[in-house]
Amino acid sequence: MFDEGPGQPTAEQPRGRNLAVLSIVLTTLMGTLDASIVNVALPRLSRELQATPQSTVWVTTAFLLTCACAIPATAALGDRIGRRRLYLIGVPIFTLASLGCALAPSLAWLVGFRVFQALGASMNMAVSLPILRLLFRPARLGSILGINAMVVAIGSCAGPSLGGLILAHLSWPWLFLINLPIGVLTFCLAAIALPKDQAISQNYDWPGAMIIAAGVAAFLLGLHQLADPATMLQAAVLLVICVVLVIAFLRRERRATRPVIPLSLWRNSVFTLSVVTAFWSFFGQGVAVVALPFVFQSAHGVSPLESAIMFTPWPAAIVIVAPIAGRLADRFRAAHIAIIGLVVYIAGLLSITLLGDHPSQIIVLCSTALAGIGFGLFQSPNNREMQSNVPIIHASSGAAILTLNRNVAQSVGAGAVSMALVISGAVFGSVVEEARAATMVLWVAVAGAVFALVFSLAKLRAPARN
Repeated sequence: MFDEGPGQPTAEQPRGRNLAVLSIVLTTLMGTLDASIVNVALPRLSRELQATPQSTVWVTTAFLLTCACAIPATAALGDRIGRRRLYLIGVPIFTLASLGCALAPSLAWLVGFRVFQALGASMNMAVSLPILRLLFRPARLGSILGINAMVVAIGSCAGPSLGGLILAHLSWPWLFLINLPIGVLTFCLAAIALPKDQAISQNYDWPGAMIIAAGVAAFLLGLHQLADPATMLQAAVLLVICVVLVIAFLRRERRATRPVIPLSLWRNSVFTLSVVTAFWSFFGQGVAVVALPFVFQSAHGVSPLESAIMFTPWPAAIVIVAPIAGRLADRFRAAHIAIIGLVVYIAGLLSITLLGDHPSQIIVLCSTALAGIGFGLFQSPNNREMQSNVPIIHASSGAAILTLNRNVAQSVGAGAVSMALVISGAVFGSVVEEARAATMVLWVAVAGAVFALVFSLAKLRAPARN
């Protein structure tokens, strides 16, 4: 299944493996929690740090943007200095930056420490999956990815709730201070249990890493600017810059001795189709996650808390289903399981889109649960196909593509909702217009899921590599 290369395991490594897995699970959980835990605190931060609400949003945006930009560069750096070493650097950076966030005297300092926090998180995320591939036999790759999907779903789901619980009893710095004991524990576990590995390459493509980071930043910032008619020109300029940087990056990677993202990976049709399939599925999820609160609160007239509860079955279903789907993908052809998951996912999105004005809460909960079941059933098998077609020597690049693809797709989905609200005039209109626009854009989510199904079906014509 995997091409042999440095670090390729010849057998299971049970000694200390559970401790190593616990360390990686904790860092993944901290990274996903910190992406959303601070959202509920933004109004309080605005008041206590004497900042405008618009500028306070950068506490969240800086973290997400830095993670997305840094993932390709940190993945390649892990190959340069060793994945274990980078992990042991990333955990202290994340932990100390969390302390800096808690002690920040102003919004500018808080945003700055959030950037460093995201850099540490990106180091951990870039090498976590390659390290897990060293710890387990290739035949258990689906189970590994199922656990990873479960942890990400738990972090995404629990972030706002945990943040609200902390703020109900403590001040906002505790949103970051909770990372300190977990970070220390994680570092100790990693230092004891992570397998030693060697640097795969003595070369590091610094220009390529900087170009792709700038390209991702230009794309995400440009996408964000599209939501405001007053910044359309800036958005167009940023997107043009993104195109130029992508072209420059591709030219650079063709000449690089050790490219940041090897272009040879894209010659594998199963890998490429899996990436495209994942993009459209996460695009649909990105649309739904942003549009559903508008639908629930504007069309159905529920409170923000009720809206959150109505969406909860989606990530909860992923937590339950993703590990099961991962194990199934280790036993049967992953493409078949992914296709079944996409069909269920599409059915769930359709049922949500066709809810009507006054559906019962049971129907809403069942619809969101159905979408979550389908997504969980699809995600692990598709990721397994993606990663199983990446040679172990390029495992870091494969993990970086997986993470970057997810972040970009969800950002594009969220941008699609913002554009729909602007184009329809809902941002300046009544609650009824807002509800209508949000409901209509859910059809875009359905279309994204259908595209994912089409590309997933195309993989059936490619040779199976389970």
